[in-house]
Amino acid sequence: MPLSAIDQQPGEVIPRLRIGSDEIARMATDLFIAMLEMPFNPEPQDSTGIAPVDVQAAIRIRGDWDAEFRVLASDELADRIANGMFGSEAGELSEEEIHDAMGEVVNVIGGNAKGMVDLDCHLSLPCVGPFPGELPASALTVQFDCGGLPLTIVMIEN
Repeated sequence: MPLSAIDQQPGEVIPRLRIGSDEIARMATDLFIAMLEMPFNPEPQDSTGIAPVDVQAAIRIRGDWDAEFRVLASDELADRIANGMFGSEAGELSEEEIHDAMGEVVNVIGGNAKGMVDLDCHLSLPCVGPFPGELPASALTVQFDCGGLPLTIVMIEN
């Protein structure tokens, strides 16, 4: 099982080229297991094709390092994530609340990634919605099993 991103030593910097699937798995594990207390398999799944996506959340990092992170999930998984975040039951939350929860998920992932690089950069506000166009071939796409449902995290470096 990957080490937790919070196990990183104070002042330890991970150069941007080292943010790969292992680091993304650590960030996702911290978020889903420790914070949301959801079932989550930290081992990346076969991601030859992105699973069906209903909800996408994105955040950008700009400055000395330019990157974008996206979290992609089905409506069912987005609802489970929001329920875990807000302590509610299935079907109780509005679409806006579910989008807020997905925005917070990508915000945590992006904030952790930004904190792993020792470069002058800024984090945008999260954005939730469909994003037109295809992902660039250079995008790092990592898919996980989150309680039996696929969760995809994408990192696009510019």
